[in-house]
Amino acid sequence: MQHPHGIAPSLHYLLRPTIARSHKSLVTRRAISDNSAALNPPASTLPPPLELPEKTPDQTKIKYFYRLGKAYVGFYKAGIKAIYHNYKLARHIQGQIPRGLTREAALQNGSLTRASYQLLLRTRRDLARIPLFALVLTVCGEFTPVVVVFMGLSRAVPRTCWVPKQVLGAQQKLEERRRRSFRDGTIASEQQPLDEQLPSTLLHIGRSLALYSEWWDRVGLRPPMLSRRVKERLKQLDLDDHAISRDGGVGYLKGEEVKLAASDRGLDVLGRPEEEVRAVLQRWLSARKKHSAIKLLLTRPSAWQDL
Repeated sequence: MQHPHGIAPSLHYLLRPTIARSHKSLVTRRAISDNSAALNPPASTLPPPLELPEKTPDQTKIKYFYRLGKAYVGFYKAGIKAIYHNYKLARHIQGQIPRGLTREAALQNGSLTRASYQLLLRTRRDLARIPLFALVLTVCGEFTPVVVVFMGLSRAVPRTCWVPKQVLGAQQKLEERRRRSFRDGTIASEQQPLDEQLPSTLLHIGRSLALYSEWWDRVGLRPPMLSRRVKERLKQLDLDDHAISRDGGVGYLKGEEVKLAASDRGLDVLGRPEEEVRAVLQRWLSARKKHSAIKLLLTRPSAWQDL
């Protein structure tokens, strides 16, 4: 017996669940893609891949270092081009924000996605660093990475131009500085506003989130405008916590974005598998439903369950 649509009944029965599964799979993939695009800013906001030449046995040191220098210069040029690309994207996004709304208000009411907001933040940060970095690159040329690393000029370099060694070194220093600060002890009250917190509280948050140079600790002076910097960062974290939850959740963040988001919240990431970092970040978002960011920043994740 032939089915009205020209398919045998048994064959049509077998195809129906397959068609349904295919449609469901397509919808799922589309939802994953939409959530990922809403959460993750473009890869152009991160450093491009750095491909360094290998030294061959028959190659002179001069020739090898010349090729090495060219690779670094090419890397920096790619990073600067990425900033220009991001700038054009940022201008378009800025133009889509309803008149009368700040970027923060647009993010909060859903006019901006987390991905768009992070693009705006990172582009503004990188643009501010271009003048000094361009001067260093012009003067030092192929020796720029050496000068940046050994003279501690990372804060003058746009993040799209950070070489892998620079990224690793900065994260190592940050996490060690955070460990020392926790050993000194921290006290905070969730009932007190930020302006009434102890100076040690502000200093710990500043160290933990790299809001000021370590030089101030060495000379024993209080960093200028520390309270303002901490307040601005806490506001950004509140907005980002809201945006991550709204735009899909931690599960849709890409690997590098998971580590960045965790580090932005004072969480250690070095030597930890991506899934472990992702799980701790999810615990942060869950704990934020009951506790302030100040409380979590002054407490190690292992103690959050006791709060």
